[in-house]
Amino acid sequence: MKILRLCFIAGLIGTALAAQERAVPVNLNDPLPTVVLTDGRILHDVKIIGFGGSTVTAKWTGGQGTIAYAALPDAIRKAAEARRPAPPQLSAAEAAGIAKTGPAAGESALVFSRRGFSTHLLRRETTGEAPDQPPPGVLNLVSYPGPLGPMAAYVSPSPDDGRRHPAIIWLIGGSSNSISSTAWEPQPPDNDQSASGFRAAGIVMMYPSLRGGNRNPGCRERFYGEVDDVIAAARFLARLSYVDPKRIYLGGHSTGGTLALLVAESTDQFRAVYALGAVGDMRGYSQDAVPFDLSNRKETQLRSPKLWFDSIHVPTFVFEGTEAPANIASLRDMAATNRNPLVQFNEIPGGTHFTIIAPLVRDIAGRIQQGGE
Repeated sequence: MKILRLCFIAGLIGTALAAQERAVPVNLNDPLPTVVLTDGRILHDVKIIGFGGSTVTAKWTGGQGTIAYAALPDAIRKAAEARRPAPPQLSAAEAAGIAKTGPAAGESALVFSRRGFSTHLLRRETTGEAPDQPPPGVLNLVSYPGPLGPMAAYVSPSPDDGRRHPAIIWLIGGSSNSISSTAWEPQPPDNDQSASGFRAAGIVMMYPSLRGGNRNPGCRERFYGEVDDVIAAARFLARLSYVDPKRIYLGGHSTGGTLALLVAESTDQFRAVYALGAVGDMRGYSQDAVPFDLSNRKETQLRSPKLWFDSIHVPTFVFEGTEAPANIASLRDMAATNRNPLVQFNEIPGGTHFTIIAPLVRDIAGRIQQGGE
């Protein structure tokens, strides 16, 4: 009888708790005081800040990162899943317009694979700062028409000599998508992010800011929509009266080098492409470093240059130093998977991720001025 009474009381308590849980919906706009995950972890003051396809992005006392929906307690999981972004869908018109046999004539495999796909971001990242004003006669602050609207850029002024000159778009490393005084301020020779050696050699330079950077429209997508921004910048550069549209080059360092490879895999409008310190596989990044869902296979594939080397149709050169710090393992991994003779991988003995920039820029600039790649 006593056992029955205890079971009855326990049942009442359980029913009351269940009713309370139903009566108090989870508000994900406020921090959750304590969350016990299904893997046994206990997190305090949890604030969910982003919703991806298979994970949420959250901050908590002492840390931040991603949590799988399945790891959340049921009530929180259901509330989170209600805000999970819908998977990308093709409209009937888009589906009808995609050739079933593969890319159209002249279309790269990467461009074909991106058709109909929309990236889904876990969080919005923007900068909101105006670009620094360059000194007169060194660079001009201009606006180029990007896919989302006007974008800021620095461009070399016209030499006013009546000639058309070779030009290069340079993508500085980092994740801000912004331009700043780094483009013209003196830099140490062992880490010259400005690549000013091109200007010193008489080559027109353009430093484009990209979506979400400075005060540009959109938000940072990290290696996705930025591809289209760079292509738009090249179209703008080709229309300048003092630029030779047949001799426009593309270069970049670190994240800029990775983006340069993805651009090379998407268009043949550049004479040649130079990627310094690039990364070939997005899975090497941590989730905290990128705004897209790393567990989404399609998101990472479309951002990983090593999968699309067959799409490159112009001479492309990849460089990295052999000494730490360096992405030399990534370069070797890319070289091992590449089968395209237009793509060449070059290890710089004794160089690091940063010391290789200035000497390579001088060497490349000399080749460009001599009419080669």
